[in-house]
This record gives sequence, structure tokens and C-alpha cells, in this order.
Amino acid sequence: MVGAVYFNKRKDVQQLLYFYLKNTKKQDELALFQMVYPDKPFSKTEWHLLCSRLFKLGEQFLTLQELDTQKTTQKILLSTAYRKRKQPVFYKSAYAAAEKLLDNQPIQDAQFWKNKHAIANDFYDFISSHNRKHKTNLQEVNDRLDAFYLTNKLKTACLAYARKTINQETYEIHFLANILDFLETHQELAKIPSIQVYHLCYQVITNQENEQLFTELRHAIATHQHRFQRTEQRDIFLFATNYCIRRLNEGKAIYIREAFELYRLSLDAGFLLEDGVMPESTFSNIVSLAVKLKEYDWASTFLEDNRQLLKPVFQLPLYHFCKGRLLYESGNLDDSMRHLAQVDTKTGFLLLGTKVLQLKIYYEQEEFDSLTYLLDSLRVYLQRRKDLGYRKRNYEQLIYFFKKLIEIPFQSKTKKAVFIKELQAVEGFSEKEWMLRMANG
Repeated sequence: MVGAVYFNKRKDVQQLLYFYLKNTKKQDELALFQMVYPDKPFSKTEWHLLCSRLFKLGEQFLTLQELDTQKTTQKILLSTAYRKRKQPVFYKSAYAAAEKLLDNQPIQDAQFWKNKHAIANDFYDFISSHNRKHKTNLQEVNDRLDAFYLTNKLKTACLAYARKTINQETYEIHFLANILDFLETHQELAKIPSIQVYHLCYQVITNQENEQLFTELRHAIATHQHRFQRTEQRDIFLFATNYCIRRLNEGKAIYIREAFELYRLSLDAGFLLEDGVMPESTFSNIVSLAVKLKEYDWASTFLEDNRQLLKPVFQLPLYHFCKGRLLYESGNLDDSMRHLAQVDTKTGFLLLGTKVLQLKIYYEQEEFDSLTYLLDSLRVYLQRRKDLGYRKRNYEQLIYFFKKLIEIPFQSKTKKAVFIKELQAVEGFSEKEWMLRMANG
């Protein structure tokens, strides 16, 4: 009732809200109408008008509730109100308070620069309305607008590129090439933390080969992470982590530790949950990286402590897959195969990951008939799937080299050397190291 009184003086709207909240078990429109208008016959038109008024009232209340959490916006609006009412003393006080509030906050993201620009722009209006010949702050207005625009544009470009990589969505980011060229020659703007981080993010995710850029990004994240809202921190960590995963899928093992540490930092900060659920690919990647680093105890604890965070449909199959991988890497092949046999799923990455582990176990246990059958099954599966993107090439290489690996015991040392040389020359093959170890064994 407080909200209704604050926003509205119509008694019928207040009564509708009161009766609605009081009679939660009796919500039919006729009964509510009669409670509000006991002496009127029911009118559909009047009922809809009454509901519309209450709904709009609720929206206004929600808007003010949200505004109540935004202290900077309140100060900006207050200073604007004083300026419009030609109250210079109160205006300057509110303006100074808004600037101080902003400058004292650690977060300096795009919204920060938007607010800084809004304050400066309002101050320009204040100056120019008093004396048009007086020197203004128009340069400051422009510089703050540049910081806001460049931060937001680079952030959007990063998100667009990520969406394109993951979901094949295509977006046109206007002026992006001009912005990238501009930042090369305007280092003062490029050093603003929000611009620097997103600029590096974009350079890293679009220029996979430049490892120095990734080093600079990791340093920038460590230095400026606190300047972003938690949702943006999550996105920035995700950009960096996905870069590492992409490089790992290309066979760059030096990124194992980097990716693992990024995941651990994200896990501790609570960045890995989406609506309380951990994505299955994230869960699998974490275990995979821990196992590659021989962090077996950590991986086992992570599995048991976090499996309940997965969607129900993945809690069993993904658990068995990850447990199978952990047991395989620690040398327990029989128990590993028992867990892998319980992976009942049609999800692509999980099915393919299970097949790869089973292929390795069949080879190491010299079960070549089962190995050949599984290779043929994998080949047919790949032919049917059209949505694997760059990963498909990796599995095609896996089949190719596995078939050659099977023949090595029956070939001359010369042919074996040729196979090893061919394997060493291939780029971007994730199972290259394992294959070389088996070939040399």
C-alpha cells in the first residue's frame, strides 16, 4: 500500500492492490472488481483500464527501486534538476558530489565513463547557459565520451567475436578497423584500464599466434580486474580462458598451466556458474587440465565436490567420463574403461571424448579388433556431424594416425621413422604427444 500511495492518489487502484494481495486464493476478475466497485455492474473495459493503471504503477515503482541503488545516477539527476531551476550554488554542490562519488569508486568500466561524460556534459550546459563567451569544458566532454565509446565498442567487438566462434552468429561492428588503427597512435587513451583490457582481449582472441599479447592481457587482468563489475570480470576471464583452450586444441601444451590457473581463479571467484549451474564443457575442461598437470588429488576432490552443480542430465555421464579420464591418466585402465562404459549420452563433446579415451585404452591393451571397430564407428559419426567446426579436423587426424600407428609393429624401422616424422610435422593435433610416445615405445 505504501507504493500505491506514493505513486497514485486514485482510491480504486489502491484498493485493487490491497484486495489482490489480501485474497491470494480468490483471484478471478469478477470477484476483485466487485471488491473495488461494490455498487457497479462488472465492465470488461473498466476492469482492463483499472488493471492497466495498476500495472503502470508497478512499473514506476520498480524503476524507482532500481534508481535507489544507483547513487551516482541520483546525484547526476539532482545536479540537472538544480541547473534547470537556476540554482547555481546547489548545482555546484551536487555536481561536486557526483564527481567525488565517481572518482572514489574502484570500478571504472563503460558505465563509469558514461556517467563521467553525463556529468561533464551537464556542466557544459551549466557554463554555456550563464555566459556563452566563457571558456567551457568541451574538451573534457569529448575525452570522456571517447573513453565511454571506445570501451563499449571494444567490449561489443569481443562479445561478437566470441558469439561467432561459439554459435556462428555474425555481427557487423561499425568503425572497428578505424578504432584499432586509432588506438595505435593514441597511447593515452589506449592506457585507460577499461580500453586497455578490452583492446587486448580483442587482439588476443583474433590474433591467435601472438603469444606476447596474451602475456600482456594476463598482466592487465591481474592489475585492473577490480575495475570491472563481476559480470564483466567473468566475461574477461572467459575470453582469456577460451584463448588458452583454443591453443590447447591446436596442440600448444604450454597453455595447460595458464588455462588451469584461470579456471581456478574463476572457480574461487564464482564466475563459472550460470544461474547456479556449471556448464558441462567448463567442468570437463577443468578436470582435463588438472589431470594433464598430474593434479590427481585436486581433480578427484573437484569431481566429488562439484558434480551436483551440473545440469541433472549431465551429472552421471559427465562424472563417469571425467572419472574415467582421471583413472586412465593415473594408470588404472580397467577401472577407467568401466566408468567410460557408463557414459550414456548423445552430446557431441562427451561422446567424442569418451571414444578417444577408449581408443587409447584399446591400443595400450593391444585389443586391436575393438580398436579398429571403434575407429570405423568414429569415422561414420564424423561424417554425419556438420557442427563440429575446427574440431572436426582434429578427430579426422586422430583416425588417420591411429590407423598408421596400428601398423607400426609390423613395419620396418624406416617406415616407423617416416611415420614419426610425419606426426611431428603436423600442427594443431591435440593427441600428437600421446601418439609420439606410443610410436617411440
